[in-house]
Amino acid sequence: MTLRQQFSILTGLLVLILLSGSLLLTLNNARSAFEQQLNARAYDAATSLALSMSQTAGDMVQLQRQMDALFDRGFFALIELQATDGSQLQRRADDVVSDVPDWLPRLFALDLLVAEADVTSGWQRLGTLRVLSHSGPAYQDLWTMVRHELQWYGLVLVLSLLLLQWLLRWLLRPLAEVEKQAQAICNRQWPVQRNIPKARELRQMVLAMNQMVKKLRTIFTEQAALTEQLRAETFSDSLSGLLNRRGFDQRLEHILQRRDGHSGVLLLLQLQQLAELNQQQGRQAADDLLHGLGRQLRFWLQGYSAAFAGRRSGSDFALYLPCTGKAQAAVLAEQLYDQLSTTVLSRRQGLVFHLGGVVLQGEQESPAQALSCADAALRQAQHQATGGVKLYDGDNANAELTAGEWRTMLLQVLQNEGLQLLFQPVLAADGKTLQQLEVFSRIEWQGQSFSAGRFWPMVEQHHLAAQFDALIVRNVLRQLQQQVLPAGVRCCVNISPASVLNDAFQRQLQQWLAAAPEAAAQLALELPESSLPGTEAALLRLADVVQPFGVVLGVDQVGTGSMAFAYLQRLPLQYLRIDGSFNRGLAQAGDHRFFVQSMVQIAHSLDLQVLAEGVEQPADVQALQQVGVGGLSGYAFSRPSAQLQDALNWQPA
Repeated sequence: MTLRQQFSILTGLLVLILLSGSLLLTLNNARSAFEQQLNARAYDAATSLALSMSQTAGDMVQLQRQMDALFDRGFFALIELQATDGSQLQRRADDVVSDVPDWLPRLFALDLLVAEADVTSGWQRLGTLRVLSHSGPAYQDLWTMVRHELQWYGLVLVLSLLLLQWLLRWLLRPLAEVEKQAQAICNRQWPVQRNIPKARELRQMVLAMNQMVKKLRTIFTEQAALTEQLRAETFSDSLSGLLNRRGFDQRLEHILQRRDGHSGVLLLLQLQQLAELNQQQGRQAADDLLHGLGRQLRFWLQGYSAAFAGRRSGSDFALYLPCTGKAQAAVLAEQLYDQLSTTVLSRRQGLVFHLGGVVLQGEQESPAQALSCADAALRQAQHQATGGVKLYDGDNANAELTAGEWRTMLLQVLQNEGLQLLFQPVLAADGKTLQQLEVFSRIEWQGQSFSAGRFWPMVEQHHLAAQFDALIVRNVLRQLQQQVLPAGVRCCVNISPASVLNDAFQRQLQQWLAAAPEAAAQLALELPESSLPGTEAALLRLADVVQPFGVVLGVDQVGTGSMAFAYLQRLPLQYLRIDGSFNRGLAQAGDHRFFVQSMVQIAHSLDLQVLAEGVEQPADVQALQQVGVGGLSGYAFSRPSAQLQDALNWQPA
């Protein structure tokens, strides 16, 4: 019950008590007045009639006429003459009160007296006259008074309640604003009230809430800035704005050691004569060049999801881009070379650079082996004095598909809905309770198995990401309709930025969710953190579409993007999934652990759940539990299952 309702009920009861008391007093006073008036009328009538009868003593007919004349006026219930000789004349009316409720005579009974007077003739007493007033007109007057009083009191009560509602709405408006402010804080927003009430108690409360909001915003801002600074100092190169050697090697190692496979190209870029530029034009010119190169690389990589770049040493840079094979890798390398040679590393400036790369597919033994192959290709490219590109000519056991074959395969998969789904359990921090099922995809084609890491680059190249995401979501909803998940468990589907930006995809998604509301309530959609800068507005629109159906949103690969953590308070998210590159070897890396712990603290301050993926070592599991991560997934617990039921039947070892 709201405070306004409580005030209204209390005020209504008080008004009713006061009005009821006033009505009772009025009725009692009126009853006393009527009693006196009726009794006085009876005595007057008895005296007057007795006097008239004394003048016609002995004429019974005349006495009866006088009695009838007085009785017919309707004011008396009884007129009786008792003669001394035993004879009697009497007129009596029925004591029935019309147009008056029965409860009124019972509660307010009139105490009427019988008036008596002697009828005489000279000194001789002829008899006794008795007169009793009729109570009917008095009760009718009382009932009329009650009705008028009730109407007036009802009007007063209604006006009082209306006035009270207006007064409470005006007085409690600051409380409503405080409620909205508190709800906004729960939604990771920090509004400050501008309208300060004048009432002292409310004013102090609103000022205290504003002070708390400012304090929370300051704490979050400082904590996010500290975490950003820690990430920059640990994993970023301050001059170029790219990853440093450690950050790049960490990301590369995580990709190469993923058991679900990968497909991409590792490129090494080396600038020639950077030392001469430094000597001739000064250190600032060299720094400006490196800064411009880093900015150009970041701009170019925006068009490729899951791509990243780093500066390994003074003039050495490295890039990793997802691709499907050597043919696509060669195209990407040539595009990068042309882009740089016509912008920041233009030949007109006398700058020479070379690119060497290696295609990485399947599982590699170590990042060192991949870097060694890319370095060998770079040395071959450096034999060209004017700069150039070279890819490593190694043995490739897997026959590559041409671009046309890739497109044919992808279109065939879409037409036949031939995408296979895999489900990997996400467990609570105790490692025993199922929280989520992370969804992966795979294509079986002509005896070959292609994980998403291998076929997805070609999906994006042919602009089919929205269609494949739609196929995955439809299949997941279909399976959720057939297999109900335990309470609180959701299937998490990673969608691409292209799908989020696609209005047609969002409209179709809304239709699918509306057609399967129970399954929709067990679905979660997540987006890579690196794609947030260009999709934030579209993600807000997507939230408006899916949240009414109970779908929650999350961010995947947290820690790999360049966006400040302030996005956590702007977006309607429910959970974060820390990238596996930060979780591998966490037990031995103190700075990694502090960084992950800082991210966990920021998320928890905003009531966000934190999950960790790619966990494989028991020591890392314990370290993640100690820093407060709420959910874990990886081969340390279970490999992905092709059947949803098998993933649900997962049991701890």
